Amino acid sequence: MIIACTIDNNYIRHCAVMLKSLQLSNPTESISVYILHGVIDADERARLAAYLGEFLPSVSFIQLDEEMLSGFPVFGHITLATYFRLLLPAALPHAVEKVLYLDSDLIVVDSIRELWESALEENSIGAVEDHNQEFDRNRLGLAEGSMVFNAGAMLIDLGRWRRDNILATGLEFARTHPERIKHWDQDVLNSLLEARWRSLDWRFNALPHLWMHPEYTDASTPNGRQAEATRANPAVIHFAGSGVAKPWHHRCTHPWRQRYLEIRQQTPWAGLPLEGVPIPSPGDRLRTFRSQIKRAGKRMLGKLRP
Repeated sequence: MIIACTIDNNYIRHCAVMLKSLQLSNPTESISVYILHGVIDADERARLAAYLGEFLPSVSFIQLDEEMLSGFPVFGHITLATYFRLLLPAALPHAVEKVLYLDSDLIVVDSIRELWESALEENSIGAVEDHNQEFDRNRLGLAEGSMVFNAGAMLIDLGRWRRDNILATGLEFARTHPERIKHWDQDVLNSLLEARWRSLDWRFNALPHLWMHPEYTDASTPNGRQAEATRANPAVIHFAGSGVAKPWHHRCTHPWRQRYLEIRQQTPWAGLPLEGVPIPSPGDRLRTFRSQIKRAGKRMLGKLRP
């Protein structure tokens, strides 16, 4: 089983959790991993490599030249690293013709052998449909009836990607239609691979809307019944979204958040605090101190009373 993932400095620790979860849920599999990255902290990379070497038989780090992605639109906090998936055909050895790409903000909670063995037939990838279909279909200018997939977990036919020159055609699309780019390379791939991808069982990329969106939590609807079956037996839990959607944020309410935190306790980053915890103001600290003094005084008086 060949796995690929991408990291930057912010996702090194989360990649460790994802790959550990993969090994825990697939203990008998022989897993080879390729980790694509740009310029990252050398010490943190070494820390990740040493940890993964404890339980994975083959791990390869591939540093990419971001200049290869020059011309793709980026804005806000996003960097060119978000397009690294498009470099998979060039970055991985030519002998690798099939790869399972996994985002670093997910955990694997069951065997993915069935996913790895999925037949793609004439399709470029196997993926799970996203939920905002009509909006994204119109935004990307796709044909009526076309489906939009989430790119966080994809089984990829690399041979076909190489033949189709995904990088060059993706760059041409991005330069021609920058106004359509909202979800970065996911938008590029959905535009290039329209009607050329196989829809996989939702359990192989269980997205947050299955737990949170009314359309999927109502068991009386077709989507609700399918979501209910997925929630009962997921294989890949994807914490898609930003901020509080992530299990390492203190306000995250995802029901699988605790599993992420349990696995993180097995990594070198076990002691990290949760993100987003409010920093008390000087006034808050003073009130807390006064309250502590007051409680201590009451306890002391209680001991002095006969």
